[in-house]
Amino acid sequence: MATKTAVPASTQVVLHVSPQLIKRIPDPHETRRWCYVGTIPALEGVKLLRGSANPRLGNLKSKVAEDIRNTIQNEPQEFHLYNRGMIVSAPEANFDTEKKTLTLENPTVENASVLWGILDGGHTFDVLNEQAQAAAGESSGAASLAALKDTWLDLKIRVGLTKDEVIAAAAANNTSVQLRPWTLANFRGQLELVKQMVAKEMPDLVDDIAFKENETNEGTGEERYWDVLDVLQRMTLLNIVLYPGFDPSKHPVVAYASKSRVLDLYLDDPTKYKAMSQIVASAFRMPAIVEAKLSQLSKVHGNLAFVTRAKSAEVDPALKARNSSVRKFRFSDAVLFPIVAAMRPLIEMDGGKLQWTVDEIQFVDDHIGALYDTFLSFYKDEVADKTNKGSLSGMGKDASLWQLLHAKVLAILATPKRK
Repeated sequence: MATKTAVPASTQVVLHVSPQLIKRIPDPHETRRWCYVGTIPALEGVKLLRGSANPRLGNLKSKVAEDIRNTIQNEPQEFHLYNRGMIVSAPEANFDTEKKTLTLENPTVENASVLWGILDGGHTFDVLNEQAQAAAGESSGAASLAALKDTWLDLKIRVGLTKDEVIAAAAANNTSVQLRPWTLANFRGQLELVKQMVAKEMPDLVDDIAFKENETNEGTGEERYWDVLDVLQRMTLLNIVLYPGFDPSKHPVVAYASKSRVLDLYLDDPTKYKAMSQIVASAFRMPAIVEAKLSQLSKVHGNLAFVTRAKSAEVDPALKARNSSVRKFRFSDAVLFPIVAAMRPLIEMDGGKLQWTVDEIQFVDDHIGALYDTFLSFYKDEVADKTNKGSLSGMGKDASLWQLLHAKVLAILATPKRK
């Protein structure tokens, strides 16, 4: 008996649309593609599914969302004139002129090779849903509902796009707010290596690291504390594939100077970051560890330009609630990053993976005073205006500071241990 081929389940979205207000337009270049273009009631638009075609999530607190909200509430009949509308990608769509229904077939099972849903207009979609839910939940929601009934929006449904075409179209159309390069890189699947590392090695922090804009922690509902560039910055500081541990002339100043350049470094050759899988968690936490240790030193006080006083019993979120990591002060990254990068000689390659050759936290415990003294000597001699916090930026980009701290670590390692 022949085996039946499993048919993927799908979710139908059925929109009620007047034939006078929607048309099917053939693609001028590809017969496999076409689109429906028209204007539909907002209350039909909220039936659409967000899907996976948009590079970023909506931000209901943004100015864009507020402008959309104001138009719905104050000028609903002009909404379709002011708003850019929505572009939707669907694997299949059919219009029944007799029933006046436009039916979209959308996969219910996530498929990495298929991108579908709201390609552009995510903020419009989210605000419309917000307003519809508010109207339904109000005891006196007649005014809100009336505004929505008067609201229409332009809609374009593109059918037959490949995954690459959806990516290109989404990147080109999401222009109301500049699309950040790391969000686009994630959308293209270029950050999967880092995403896998974070999920495996940093499970306690995975919900706090964003890989696309406006991503929130599902548990708290708050915007995620870090983004993937923060991870790449810290990985770069200790990446001896890019910046060999014993090379005194090459230092990862770029990790402090330019987040965008760090992303470029990764995208140029992700394999140079792959070896860090076993130390990615410690690399990410190391600036916070160094900061906690520095803040306990007696020479550190609130009059220094590169520190600010922390709240009582404050712990960096990267360290969660570890009792030994309370910080009295917060330090500028212009101080923390060069100190962390100086620890590269403590790392070696073993079987294609990077690993620490010593207990890195014990090393910080034993030598944080000496490293701070080395930094402080540079600060006193080289930073001219010690009252201007803006001068810290120039200090953090000064390769000679990174070189000096790196040399100090090499000197510590070269010093014979007392028996």
